[in-house]
Amino acid sequence: MLHIFTNALYVDMMYVYGFCDGSATAAVEEYRRRFPMGRIPDRRVFYKVFNTLRECGTLPSARVSSERARKQNMEEQENVLDMVQRSPAASTRRLSACIGVSRTRVWRTLHEDGFYPFHPQPMQKLQPVDSAMRLELCH
Repeated sequence: MLHIFTNALYVDMMYVYGFCDGSATAAVEEYRRRFPMGRIPDRRVFYKVFNTLRECGTLPSARVSSERARKQNMEEQENVLDMVQRSPAASTRRLSACIGVSRTRVWRTLHEDGFYPFHPQPMQKLQPVDSAMRLELCH
């Protein structure tokens, strides 16, 4: 089971970590003292949160896999495929704007279902006579 913390808990960890002058071991003990009823993070969590915040400027993501999220993903996938069937020439940018999901998610959904978006290229319309003329030019 993945142990994921909320953003509020990550902020509490960073506060305690700073209060302990960057000592993760001391931060664990201080966190245990301040929040005795909560789940106590390991000292490595304090390091990870601090380094992620320092290097990336964000807290570690709190990706929680839940039944609701899976249901939303299925609905989004169905919406993307439905819109592609209704309008095959629609761009991924337009699809993402209409459905309200990221363009990356639209691309992934299309690829998972065997669709590969492309840009239409204008071509000349070949006539049956053209192949005979092309053969004459080759000889």
